Amino acid sequence: MLLSRHFRIRGDPIALRRPPLAIVLVAVLVIALGETSGAAMSQLRPMIDRYATARVNANPTAHGLSGSAEYDDEVRARAVYTAEVGLSFFHTHAEGLGLILFFASTLVASAVPWRRARAALHALLTAGGLFPLGYLVYGVGAVELGRDTGIELAERWVLTPLGSAAIAGLVGLALLLAVRSRRIGP
Repeated sequence: MLLSRHFRIRGDPIALRRPPLAIVLVAVLVIALGETSGAAMSQLRPMIDRYATARVNANPTAHGLSGSAEYDDEVRARAVYTAEVGLSFFHTHAEGLGLILFFASTLVASAVPWRRARAALHALLTAGGLFPLGYLVYGVGAVELGRDTGIELAERWVLTPLGSAAIAGLVGLALLLAVRSRRIGP
């Protein structure tokens, strides 16, 4: 869809186009989830702490609980803190990456003239826009699988691939804009 604005890169007009609706939906959904998690953190912190503590107590072997109150309290506190960190990082990253996804995909739709390149960049940017979900895996994994195992799972299988997709999409966009700019000339 063509919008009414035109921008210029080195004298060449670029019509501002809307990204695919599925990408807009993902961006809005990620932002909404980020905002909701922020509200949940501020209003439900005691309940979140109790739930995380209960999950740690339900999985004593995964957390290495020994039966020593002093040691177990420290392990429990670290796991609960990690769950809170995961929720907090989800909140902040979802708000930011949702906007980045929307604006970068609008730039792709508007300024990248090659259909396959647009499709590849949209796929990479959309996957990268889901990066904040890795922090939910981070927090849940910390209380369900044990702190270290949960963090490793989130980092290896969710955060790294989705973060790499976001970076690759943004670098690809920058390169294609440079190629387009050189083709147009001064």
